[in-house]
Formats: sequence, C-alpha cells, structure tokens
Amino acid sequence: MNPNVHALAEAIVEEHLGQRLDQGSRVPGLREAVIDLVADAFSSEAEQLMHAQLRLLNRPGSTDFPDAYLADESAAEDALQRAAAGLRVALAQSGRLVEARRFERALADRLRDDPRLALRAERARVPRPLTRPVPLRWSVDPAPWYRDSGIEEGPWPPSGANAIAGLRRLPGGASALARVTDGPYTGWTQVAMMERHRTPARSHPPCPARQVLVAVGLEVGPDDPSLRSLPFARSRHQVWTVPWQQLDPTASPAAVADGLSTGNWPLTALTNAGHTDPYHPRTGLGSPPYGLAPVLAAVVALRLQPTKGLCGFSLSDESGPAAIGRHWRGHLVHDGNYQPLKPAVEGTDLLVRPDLFSRLCGAVGSARLHTGISVSFQAEAGDDDE
Repeated sequence: MNPNVHALAEAIVEEHLGQRLDQGSRVPGLREAVIDLVADAFSSEAEQLMHAQLRLLNRPGSTDFPDAYLADESAAEDALQRAAAGLRVALAQSGRLVEARRFERALADRLRDDPRLALRAERARVPRPLTRPVPLRWSVDPAPWYRDSGIEEGPWPPSGANAIAGLRRLPGGASALARVTDGPYTGWTQVAMMERHRTPARSHPPCPARQVLVAVGLEVGPDDPSLRSLPFARSRHQVWTVPWQQLDPTASPAAVADGLSTGNWPLTALTNAGHTDPYHPRTGLGSPPYGLAPVLAAVVALRLQPTKGLCGFSLSDESGPAAIGRHWRGHLVHDGNYQPLKPAVEGTDLLVRPDLFSRLCGAVGSARLHTGISVSFQAEAGDDDE
C-alpha cells in the first residue's frame, strides 16, 4: 500500500475518530483496522469524491473546507462501523465469548457519533450580542475593515485591534469583564468570549482574505502568561452534558476549592466542540466552530450539574441555571463571485449568574483574578499589511 495514503488515513482517523477510539481503546486492533479500511477507501473512490466535493461546493481557487459532510468524514465513519461490527465474531474466533447484547450496547455507547452537540449548539444560538469589555468595543462593528461596495475599505488592521494587540491582560482584574445589560441574563458576568471576524478574498477591487480573532477569559494566579497564548484551558465538551462525578469520580469539591485558592490557571476552557484550532475551524455538520465552558475544577467547586430538559449549553445549581454558553453567527458577506454568502462573524461566550460569580471570586480570591485577553489579526500570504 502507498505509505502516503496510509499516513493520510491515520491523519483522517485521528481528526474525526480519535476521541471515540480512545474511549474504545480496550479493544485491541480496532484503531489499526479502521485506519486500514480508510486507506483502502482513499486508494479507490473516496479521494476522487472528496476532490469533486471541494470543487463543486467551493468557489474556484478556494482553500476553505465547506460546511458539509465530506468524503473523508464519511469514509472514516463507515470504516469505524464496519470494523466494530465484526468485533464480537473476531473475539469468538480467538476464544473469547461475550454476551452479545451487552457487549454491543457497551461498545456502541463508546463509539457512536453523538449528534446532541450540534442540537445543543443550535438551541444555544442567539442574535449576536454586543457584550464585551470596553477595550473591545471597536469589534462591535462586524469586520470593520470590510465594505460590500469595496469603495471605502476601513483601515487594516483595525485601529482598535492594533492598539491592544500587545496586551495579554486587561487592567482592573475581574472588574474588566463585561456584564450583560439586556435580555434574560441581565446582570450576569461574561467570564469568557471568543469571536472571529473573517472576510474572503476579492479580485474586484483586489482585497486579500482577512481575519481578526478576539478572546477574553477569566484567569487566576500571579504568573504572567505567554503573550501568544489564549486565555483558556482545554476541556471536553461533555462538561455541559455529563455530571462531573462521571467525568472525574475522584474529585472532591472541598479539595478542588482549596486548589482554586492556590493554583494558577484559566477558569474557562476552549472545548473540543468542533475544531480546537480557532483559525481553521473544521467541524462536523451542524457543530459549532468552537465552544467555551467552565474548567472542570470550577464546575466541581461550585457543584454545578447539567441542566435538565431540552436546552443548549447550561449548567445549574439548586437555585436554577447558573452558567450559560451562547453561540452566534451572521453578517453575511460575498467575494464578488456567484457563490453562497458566508458569515463574517462567528462567536461564543460564557455567562455566569451574579451570585455564583461572587462565590467564585470568594473561593479564588479577588486579588488573584485577572481578565486575560488575546487579539490577533492575519491576512493571506502576500499581503503587505500582514
């Protein structure tokens, strides 16, 4: 087999199935079997199909991945299902007999693709909120450098972004965070926010593809973080849907609270919902490009649980909903060609109820809280302003 095809299959399996296969890692040979099946698919029709999809679903010359169920995802999912379907027979041939229904249900729970993330993200969608710290008020205008007419482009980089691009923390500690001023969450604190402004390249008049990413997150500790880092930890998106007792059965709320009062870390996390690279979001159909959540330690210390019933991203305590994740996208733009419009702005934030925010400040110590910020901008290669 062509080693390049096998390497491609390994990358596809890791990207689309890595987490699910890790959950089923007790089954020997499963990952290897899936990789072999994907490699076989890409040695025949799948690669040609994916090239055709990228050509037909995108504008000519575009390197973007369209928001569709592409051949690499389909081949990976098909390979997983085919490999998993024969596991019980393979075990029997090696002398290990298992109870059929229990074995296959347990394996399916670990390996199945869960559509609930996309459904929750849709329920969490809201009209684009304008909540953000004062130094980010310039970003209220969607893609401020872009005009559909192309006659009077705004300055690039945006003057507001250029002014604070060298900051990693805002003055004022936690008081620099924004508060919601209208709607059902009036008075709640926005403890994290990420928003991407992105516009496509145009040829008439000539203009490169451009992007600005802004991120804000509550952090704790005296250490100065790296200027190029995001103010977030990493987390599984299941923190929104699975009780913390199942995610970490050894966690103790009292011990975790003590750790919060002495540790140095972000209190919010960029989850594995969608893609963990905010510059190149690649998601399954319907999933958000990225998502935010409280770090598990904060969930444990505050004794939060997933909100019952149909909802978006919501955690509750005995008083009701306590932490809410919101998603938005909009401000459609075009590149002058006959292609579908694309949203120039996509974002998400994390809100915390006022009394819960006060408890969090008390548990951590107000003097140790900081408002982390990251502002970056980039243009396609060859742009003089990059």
